[in-house]
Amino acid sequence: LCAGIIHGDLSEYNVLVDSHGPVIIDLPQAINASANNQARQLLLRDVQNLAAYFGQFAPELLTTDYGNEIWALFQSGQLSQESVLTGRFERVEKSVDLKGVMREINDTLKEEEARQLAIAIRLKRERAG
Repeated sequence: LCAGIIHGDLSEYNVLVDSHGPVIIDLPQAINASANNQARQLLLRDVQNLAAYFGQFAPELLTTDYGNEIWALFQSGQLSQESVLTGRFERVEKSVDLKGVMREINDTLKEEEARQLAIAIRLKRERAG
């Protein structure tokens, strides 16, 4: 993810390890993390797949939330290869200004209605004249 790419089908079978460290293979389904609406879900699934597998050998991994922690760092522009991960993630819930959202929607609807009316008037004048 530091390179902006999400594997999309990561499992223990796609990680090879040699004396130089791990290498991820099988990338045909990899996606651009910034350009795909499913990026977060795919990352969470990839990380969960690895945690479930390695959790067989290190059960403490089964209660971690590395996926959300990594995604939050990526979203904020703070993710790097040097990022120290804890496996903990605290969700910050913010209340939604529903009245403000509805105001924006209604304003947009009024603008579109006025635009459509102006087009209709212009077309009527063109046909008449």
